[in-house]
Amino acid sequence: MELGELKRKVKKFDEKAGFNKTEFSRLMEMFEEEISILKSNPNEKSVVNHQLTDLLILIMQVAHRYDTDFEKELSKWFKKSKKYLD
Repeated sequence: MELGELKRKVKKFDEKAGFNKTEFSRLMEMFEEEISILKSNPNEKSVVNHQLTDLLILIMQVAHRYDTDFEKELSKWFKKSKKYLD
């Protein structure tokens, strides 16, 4: 799945589930909760995979609110990090 499609699906999910009304501070608390679970289960592949997916969805929820252009931002990131890629 490409980022644009994922962003659209998360937006639709947020609107149907009412998460688009979740306060930013609550989203940050949810990040912390997911990271805490991830940190406490480093050897459990299924837990790690699940938590990473939850974090990705949270990232997409925040990205939607700020109209983040990931292609642009990733391009800038890779350009900045080029010295590590050569």
